[in-house]
Amino acid sequence: MPIEGVALPLDFMVGIPLGFYLLVVRPRRLTLLTVIPVIWAGYALSAVALGAPNAGILPLLLAGLVPVELAIAAKECAKIAKVFRSAKAASPDPMTWFRETMRYLVRKDAAASITSAELSVWYYALLSWRQKPYTLPGERTFSYHNAGGYMNMMLGLGLAFPVEIVAVHLLLAQWSVAAAVAATALSLYAAIWLAGDARARAMRPIAVGPDVVRLECGIQMEAIVPLSDIERVAFSDSDLEGIAESGRLNYGTFYRPDVWVILKRPVETRTLLGQKKALAIGVSVDDPKAFAARITEVLA
Repeated sequence: MPIEGVALPLDFMVGIPLGFYLLVVRPRRLTLLTVIPVIWAGYALSAVALGAPNAGILPLLLAGLVPVELAIAAKECAKIAKVFRSAKAASPDPMTWFRETMRYLVRKDAAASITSAELSVWYYALLSWRQKPYTLPGERTFSYHNAGGYMNMMLGLGLAFPVEIVAVHLLLAQWSVAAAVAATALSLYAAIWLAGDARARAMRPIAVGPDVVRLECGIQMEAIVPLSDIERVAFSDSDLEGIAESGRLNYGTFYRPDVWVILKRPVETRTLLGQKKALAIGVSVDDPKAFAARITEVLA
């Protein structure tokens, strides 16, 4: 057996994955699952370099490494399931379940927020229809999914999407079947994303509790604001004098909020791209005056 038939697979499938584990996975406390794609990438490189997928010691390495990979996958999947169960027991909010699970996997808040949002879209679009809105004891909730005509627009898109998807597919298919399939897949994904976000707006209401106000905007934003940090509630942008654009977060329907919660100090806000700080958070509420009155009542 040529020496390269031994050396290359050992380097690509053992040496590089081991170095990746020692230099990347272990210092950052990442899951061992991240090593498995590196091993398979090493196998692909070895097969290309040697000219065949069964050249040299590749079959022997596969026979030895596949059981190890299966054991790693089983162990890590058990840990992931445990993290998910713990998050589910600690919070009634599905987004928290996914966010805590993804934080275990990726260890970065921004990446965890993005990936958990994607998972939440599918959950709300497909699995939430028998569930009740997420509320906590002592809270009074305020809906916002109808504010600004948002839900009416979603219903209109829901009626138009099937016709548009079929028409675009048939049109593109005359030019390229692959392009038609890709456009249809992207359109279906967009439809699921919009449905998931619309459903999340109904399932994750804004709420005023005895100590905090929970501001929501579907899967896109969440802020837990202590009542002691609220300075006042405003109903128009003209009431935000003195607050720079960088200190504002606008999550109103079509960027036209009907309520601004103005804070005494910046408060951490979770967004799709991670945590941000804001002095004023704009949202839409179906009954903005009742929402403002409730905050005033609790603060009194």
